[in-house]
Amino acid sequence: MRNHDVGGTHQDEAIPREQHAFMPWELRTDALLWILSDGSRAGGPQMTVDELRRGIEDMPAEDYRNLGYFSKWLRSMIAITTERGLISSSELERRAAAIAEEEAREHAREHHSE
Repeated sequence: MRNHDVGGTHQDEAIPREQHAFMPWELRTDALLWILSDGSRAGGPQMTVDELRRGIEDMPAEDYRNLGYFSKWLRSMIAITTERGLISSSELERRAAAIAEEEAREHAREHHSE
């Protein structure tokens, strides 16, 4: 059984069913998927939704369990775009650090407004 195949397994906690307001970084992650998978663009899509799913399913079990929905998407898109050479590791590391700082600020604002 792979880490994403949890159907029928016992869970001690209830599955949260309420929708949260999307954080700006989550909306940007969704937009990035639309851009990368757009088949109408010149040259075709840079990745497919099937590849996104493969990237999520290939995550280490601990990452799969601990990451949120859009974090899994983002990690998968990073893996695929670096596999394909669409972005270099150094470019990605610089941008990831900037995004992490921005995400921390967004979460801090969210918690202060509660």
